[in-house]
Amino acid sequence: MVSKNIILSFLLTISALSILIAQNEQTDIDLATYLSTQNITATATDVGLFYEITKEGTGRKPKIGDYLALNFKGKLLDGTVFEASEPADPFVFQVGYRQVIRGWDLGIREFPLGSKGTIYIPPNLGYGKRGAGQQVPPNAALQFEVEVLKILTEQEYDEYMEELERKEQAAYEAEIKNQFIKDKKLIQEYALSQKLRTKRTASGLSYVITKKGKGENANVGDELEVTYEGYLLDGKPFDATKGKETYKFPLGSRKVIKGWEEGLLHFAEGSEGILLIPSKMAYGPRAIYEENVAIPANSVLVFKIKVESIKRAEKEKEEGGKAEGRKG
Repeated sequence: MVSKNIILSFLLTISALSILIAQNEQTDIDLATYLSTQNITATATDVGLFYEITKEGTGRKPKIGDYLALNFKGKLLDGTVFEASEPADPFVFQVGYRQVIRGWDLGIREFPLGSKGTIYIPPNLGYGKRGAGQQVPPNAALQFEVEVLKILTEQEYDEYMEELERKEQAAYEAEIKNQFIKDKKLIQEYALSQKLRTKRTASGLSYVITKKGKGENANVGDELEVTYEGYLLDGKPFDATKGKETYKFPLGSRKVIKGWEEGLLHFAEGSEGILLIPSKMAYGPRAIYEENVAIPANSVLVFKIKVESIKRAEKEKEEGGKAEGRKG
């Protein structure tokens, strides 16, 4: 007699296979079969993609080298939208120069200026075996709804790119400005929580000297030798000198982040203190993940620093000049 456990195991295996097959239908389905079952009348091309024009255009078809402005919506065959242009901000690219996936590049050449329709793209002309992030699975057939708005001249394309660059720069600057406001608040809250009586510079950097050194503060051009510990605001360490290890660098040489370049100008030899550095003076929106260092994007950084020694650049030159004078 067959065991109930064996039957249950068999049924579970069949169920799992059914789920797997259902999942793969999205990616392995033949486009011709899909279009037939959906009663979609589309024209086949000799490269394996299909297209359907729902609104005829009045202009010529795009050719290699043309700059196109168009609206689009990229979807999986189940209707899931993975990318789309904004109605007020058309997408622009040059035909034939691999600026979009190959299926789209080839299919759009069938759409006259002013036309609308859909391009159906097999996986090998889309994102292939790799897919695209979490939105487009491997081996997925795609459909792109497109509307060809304009064929741009080279001058119009250049003007478009310049305007796009201005917009992106403005958006970036606005993002940095907003982040800076957040950072200053975070630094203030951190200083209060740690009972630090900090000083803030015009740049937004905050610092506190916990132990005074001797002599003058460091100047640009001086070679500094320091020991340090770097932390995130949550107290998580990300970098530090160890044991008798020190870090040497010439101040003002751009070999360290801006927060160090400015902050260490307030330290003399032997000084110890803390730098609270806004993200724009550290690594900004760039995340750092390498070896044992892990700094998320837009992180305020906390450094406990001791200036072990300062090698004065200007004084050495002056002393050298006096020595030369005595020799003469």
